Amino acid sequence: MWIYRRLAKISWKDKKTNQEVCEHLVTRRELVNTIKTRKIKYFGHMKRHASFLKDVLEGKIEGSRPMGRQRRRWIDDITEWTEKDIHQCTVEAQDRAKWKSVSSQPLEQGRHRE
Repeated sequence: MWIYRRLAKISWKDKKTNQEVCEHLVTRRELVNTIKTRKIKYFGHMKRHASFLKDVLEGKIEGSRPMGRQRRRWIDDITEWTEKDIHQCTVEAQDRAKWKSVSSQPLEQGRHRE
């Protein structure tokens, strides 16, 4: 964001939020959406191939869970962004064309897909 502030000649002392800077330059923040899209595409790739990574993704670790809040799982992001359960995502990932349409949908910022 510092480059956007530099282009618009907005100082950090002006107390402008990053959102206001983006609106001033009529631009959007693309990096987060790019990361999410790539993560969804990689999930489909892993589900189509029998590999060690697939076993790690689906596997459960034996033993007790540490105390505290439960950690965010990788699969939780996929189910939240696609708004489908894990079984439905797995079935759709087996069909490359169908999963490509799921992963190429624009991630709208108004929903949980941000």
